[in-house]
Amino acid sequence: MYTLTERCSRLRDDAVNVKSMAPKICAQWNFWTRYGRAELAEKELPPSYNMSTAAAIAAVMKYAPAVISEDELIVGYNFGDGAYFGLTFDENQNRTLLRGNGFTEEQINWFHDPSVRVADGIWMNPSPDEEFTPAQLCLMNEQAAMNTCGRWSQTGNHSVVGYKTLLELGFEKILEKVNGWAEINGDSDFYESLRMICEAGCVMGERWADEAERIGRPDIAEVCRQVPRYGARTFREAVQSLWFAHIINTWEDTINANSLGRLDQILYPYYRRDIDEGRITEQEAFELICCLWIKLYRDYDVQQSCVGGTSPDGSSDVNELSWMMLDATEQLDFVRCLSVRFGKNTEPAFIERALKVIGNTQKGVPFFFNDDVLIPSLISAGIDPEDAYDYTQIGCVETVIPGKSNPYAVNSRCNLLKALEYALNNGKSGIDPQQMPGVETGDPLSFDDFGQLYSAVKQQIMNLIRETVDIAVACMPASRNNFRKPVKSLFTEGCMESGRDFNDHGPKYNYYQIMLVGVPNLADSLAAVRTMVYEKKRCTMDELLYQLANNWPDEALRLEFVNKAPKYGNDIDAVDDIAVEMLDFTCECIEKESQRVGEMFHAQPFTYLWMIDHGLRCAASADGRRNGEILAYSLSPMQGRDKEGLSALLNSIAKLPQKRTPGTTSAIVEVDPKLFEAENLPMLTELLMGAAERGLGNVQFNTVSAETLIDAQQHPEKHQNLAVRVSGFSQKFNLLGRELQDHIIARTKHRAI
Repeated sequence: MYTLTERCSRLRDDAVNVKSMAPKICAQWNFWTRYGRAELAEKELPPSYNMSTAAAIAAVMKYAPAVISEDELIVGYNFGDGAYFGLTFDENQNRTLLRGNGFTEEQINWFHDPSVRVADGIWMNPSPDEEFTPAQLCLMNEQAAMNTCGRWSQTGNHSVVGYKTLLELGFEKILEKVNGWAEINGDSDFYESLRMICEAGCVMGERWADEAERIGRPDIAEVCRQVPRYGARTFREAVQSLWFAHIINTWEDTINANSLGRLDQILYPYYRRDIDEGRITEQEAFELICCLWIKLYRDYDVQQSCVGGTSPDGSSDVNELSWMMLDATEQLDFVRCLSVRFGKNTEPAFIERALKVIGNTQKGVPFFFNDDVLIPSLISAGIDPEDAYDYTQIGCVETVIPGKSNPYAVNSRCNLLKALEYALNNGKSGIDPQQMPGVETGDPLSFDDFGQLYSAVKQQIMNLIRETVDIAVACMPASRNNFRKPVKSLFTEGCMESGRDFNDHGPKYNYYQIMLVGVPNLADSLAAVRTMVYEKKRCTMDELLYQLANNWPDEALRLEFVNKAPKYGNDIDAVDDIAVEMLDFTCECIEKESQRVGEMFHAQPFTYLWMIDHGLRCAASADGRRNGEILAYSLSPMQGRDKEGLSALLNSIAKLPQKRTPGTTSAIVEVDPKLFEAENLPMLTELLMGAAERGLGNVQFNTVSAETLIDAQQHPEKHQNLAVRVSGFSQKFNLLGRELQDHIIARTKHRAI
């Protein structure tokens, strides 16, 4: 166990408590990106999206002021996700913000001068609405089939670029590679945009070195004279170069889910060499890791990092930095997004240590990904084995091959509970009967047995997946034309070599992830219909349809459907088998649709926060849900329905065909804090590894009691630092909306194994 230094304690407090930097940083980004685009226009260079984007980022790299605080060891600052919107249409407000950020009146006047020519390639080729049929538009409204980017599709801020490349080569040698490929493939504005980033990168460190010398910090000056222009030689240079690369990547398309990947693996060669040659102590290395963690701190943090993992020979990838990064996460005691990869050969002591961090911090971090499920899943989806073994996470739980893929994460969403709603209404919406987003599968009153309903649901799923894929394909041209990513192209294998942008099928791997919503609700609902209508004959199909259409007017009957039919999450095969078959069938549909359209789509049973939105678009369902109520989170049971204990819950989840979901799965399990006490940790470790052996792909733990959560909801001032696992990310409880707070409180808190 390492100790937090006084330096890091001060830096931590500044990061957590000082909020005044964000608007100033936004002003810097707005000013210097405009300056870069003005430079581009002045040079009469082509105002393509490649060039205008690269010019803006390069200007920030070259001109944004180097600010170094007294305690810093790692320098450089990031922009908030509001960077693009830091300035408003109110010129007086803008002038005040720019003035407060140190800009001169001459600079401020230039910024507002309408005669200044600015190259701007944004939104050049929007995707026309007529690309979608009326039926597809109906589906998008009813089903929320696409993500919040609407018809643009998801194209950015979900990446793990090839950080190792910059650490090993530096911008100067990368520039040589750019010029070499431009000579082979023919020069173009694509290669010119990459040159602009490299050339700016070669001078970026010099500015920070000059400022460090001015304020008397020769240690920082020495590091920044080396990186990012040249390759890193030491552990400190490697951490600094990685941080520079990360902020450049986020300047391209905001922070959000741009992540760092397998940091223990990336940084280990530099650490090991420094330790062996006596240049650094373990405590000094720990302080640098803490400094990096502090740089990454945000209230809402999905800048994912990963430790652990499995080598291609089956051995454990855990190293000294893996342990050190767990220690840093615990010592800093704030939300820092971190995942643990593990397999059957991972040291149990390492898993136990990770669980102990969860128990000690009670922030739901780290969370766990099972290599023995995810690696075969990726290989089956066409990822080369050596690359599959190097997978990592972005954002919440999404899977990516670092430096080699564009995963188009959270690209599309498909609510599988709707398949039953459509089947019970012969293809029509239960919310708006005038809409028919489904297909005709027959009048349910004519179904003689449960098998006919089951078949109808599968037909609806098949149609939903096809429509979701077609909508995603219709969005692809807009993504390619309008969202060029020179930084990601520079650091992603395949782009430079092919001369194609990150969003134009340049990377070695391009795949689109379809988020599958409502799997637990669909299983519960089908099990309830089979039990209550076809087996126990508690009511007729006609009576059930009346109840659903009228939002369960018979409360006693609704409670029978809730309490007297089996529910997923309790290790009951009668309902779990339905979840297995429906998810398996959905994955089969996705694989067939990928072949049909010639693009790779990956199944991803993960809801993020959209179980709320999809619930609002769902009519009352046979599992006892009322119209508009929230759905289950990802593959977790509907809140409050997992009543048979933690082992039963993990068994239910482990049954699902997670080797067919290369986009990864997600499940949040609520556990009583007592299970994380020292005497219980070995048993909890064994339980987790046993569930992984049976097929559990991902699990995340919350350790806050319902009583504490209720008190925090009523008295937020008493629980300012209380954090919980929300939906693939952790967040301070008092920053959540009431609906999410209620959802988390209602989840079953498992007290016994």
